[in-house]
Amino acid sequence: MVTKYYDLRENINEDNLDEIIKAYKDGEVIAFPTETVYGLGANIYDDEAIGKIYQAKNRPKDNPLIAHIGNISQLESLVKEIPIKAKLLIDSFWPGPLTIIFKKNKDISQIATAGLDTIGIRMPDHPVIETILIKGNLVLVAPSANISGSPSPTTMKHVLADLDSLIYGIIDGGNCEEGIESTIIDLTCEVPTILRPGTITKEDIEVEIGEIELDESLLGSSTLIAKAPGMKYRHYAPKAKVYIIENRIKTDLIKIEIKKEKIDVNKSAIISFEENRKHYEELGILHKFSLGSMMDLKYGIRNLYRILRDCDILGIENIFIEDYKEIGLGFSYMNRLKKAANQNFLKEK
Repeated sequence: MVTKYYDLRENINEDNLDEIIKAYKDGEVIAFPTETVYGLGANIYDDEAIGKIYQAKNRPKDNPLIAHIGNISQLESLVKEIPIKAKLLIDSFWPGPLTIIFKKNKDISQIATAGLDTIGIRMPDHPVIETILIKGNLVLVAPSANISGSPSPTTMKHVLADLDSLIYGIIDGGNCEEGIESTIIDLTCEVPTILRPGTITKEDIEVEIGEIELDESLLGSSTLIAKAPGMKYRHYAPKAKVYIIENRIKTDLIKIEIKKEKIDVNKSAIISFEENRKHYEELGILHKFSLGSMMDLKYGIRNLYRILRDCDILGIENIFIEDYKEIGLGFSYMNRLKKAANQNFLKEK
């Protein structure tokens, strides 16, 4: 299959829009930009098209997809009810990087929702996909546009690297502003619960609807049923082995690990915050990447997946990356890091 390329970075071309909308309605899957990461979209009412997503990504069938809408009338057609707390969150955060779990309408695809009676829905804040959803009156279900388990794509080139020739098309809408996936909150349980943290934090949400909880899977417990993407499987992982550096440990401890595991420093990378770069210079690790200042974690989060993908391109075999305090955005950052490293912490015993 020759994957089609649509460049909508500078101009949302009407002819391209019409072609893209027709392709979605004809059952094709096309990668599209959002403010978080690139998504791989299919018509929510076309099970065959949805199946193409799972096949292209090699995605487990029990991992549900998120529905993307362009207006509130589309939401009303997908769910049984819109709770008061959902309305408060919608008023504050939509369009934007927040996915809300609702009780779904019985007509919604069982394949898209992995057989669950709930569905995650969000309204993306990106002019390209917003225009497509509204003009085409489309609801698209979409995971991130990458091979399952690898770092999510934040540029068109990332999508191309993973899915070229496997999907119908890719829409280039520029680089993603947020850099990690949306926050997911479940409003179908007794106490609203975050299933996946993002750039909208627990603290942000509690300002709007009061106290909420974190799902047990975010606190270290395993989960048998994934109500949302990112809960059950290893995610966001580069090809390299990843070591999380806890509390900027002494470099002697890193040297011991390098010697013990016979790590080639010329095929290794150190990913650190700008304030701490000099701390690691004596290690002799060839490749060095900066997450920016510790005072601007949003910058680091925006570039995290790009750096991990750059490591893949360079053939990096081992990555040492700094942790962050798990509050606010730091909790979201560490969620992605722990998944990418498979909980592999390098710390003082």
